[in-house]
Amino acid sequence: MGNIKDFVDYSIGYDPDAVEHDLQVISQLTRGIKGGRKKLTMQESQAIYYKIKDADIRFQSNTGEAFLLSLYENMTDVQIQAINGEIRRKRQRKQSRRQLVRINRKIAAIVSAVVLVSSLLCINWSLLMDLRTNYQTKKLQEKVIVQSDNLKDDKSDASPISDEGTVFFPNEDETNTAQDNTSDGGILLKFTQLYNENPDFAGWLRIPGTKIDYPVMSREGDNNYYLDKNFEQQHDKNGLLILDYRNSIKNDMVSGGQNLIIYGHNMRTGVMFGTLKNYKEKSFCDEHMTISFDTLYEECEYRVVAAMLSSVAYEDEDVFRYYDAIDISTEENFNAFKENIMSNAIYTTDESIVYGDTCLILSTCDNYKEDGRFVVIAKKV
Repeated sequence: MGNIKDFVDYSIGYDPDAVEHDLQVISQLTRGIKGGRKKLTMQESQAIYYKIKDADIRFQSNTGEAFLLSLYENMTDVQIQAINGEIRRKRQRKQSRRQLVRINRKIAAIVSAVVLVSSLLCINWSLLMDLRTNYQTKKLQEKVIVQSDNLKDDKSDASPISDEGTVFFPNEDETNTAQDNTSDGGILLKFTQLYNENPDFAGWLRIPGTKIDYPVMSREGDNNYYLDKNFEQQHDKNGLLILDYRNSIKNDMVSGGQNLIIYGHNMRTGVMFGTLKNYKEKSFCDEHMTISFDTLYEECEYRVVAAMLSSVAYEDEDVFRYYDAIDISTEENFNAFKENIMSNAIYTTDESIVYGDTCLILSTCDNYKEDGRFVVIAKKV
């Protein structure tokens, strides 16, 4: 090709800085092309033209424009169109990649936002569920309190002194009625409203020093129904405390001979049996020995005997299943129950159980092993 000076004549009368710029660009574009030829070959022109279009080079003087014109003269229109088309496609691909990157970034940002919002919603939803559980429990507690207060008022109205100051001695039937805290069906009057609202209501469990102050439900033939339902039988992940349906709180409780088993979720927030794990520490147990479980028919207190870790066993395992140790009406069953409790306990207390006792077993999940359970055993006093 010719020297770069061959294109200088076109720069006369123009900005010398622009001319200098274009000459440097032309020098870079033609670097490495040999020969003292005056004219570029078609292939060389194509290669240089492709570089110009690909890099989107803009000439600033007639010198550069003349150089570009010389390239046009060495190529056919078809070649120019082919190069321009290839450059357009290349730029479109770049633009598509940039757009895809922008879209992916937006998608990533949206996904991150959704994950964050979902996490917040899950956390807040759990908190809302706990708040709802606590609110509903408080309303149920208030109903029991109101019923109890009404009962006290009724008793205070039954004064043995008449308006005239005469002492009135009620007959035996009236005395029994005044002292009777139960309805015609034998249900404690303080529980009649809750029982009328939900016949699955079986009693109330309260343990001072913990959050455990909840109604206990028992549904015939089904220990799972209230695992995810509240007192109104609406869905609730916290569920309720569940008395094993195999227990009989009306006929057998007074005479003894059975263990009452209550199940509840070990919730991280502490609701239901979430604070039962406090009894893993014997020091806590020593300060909170008494457990109150009032059934529909009887107000009862229990004293802690032992705490133990256990698990749900496979069918073919020959192990002690505390959750099946309900009938202890025979000495053989009682002795087997007592022996297994004492041998598996993480600690025992000064309280001891003897044949004929009724025991309360509180059971919740524990992650110390797969299908692990933490169990507190107390006896009726």
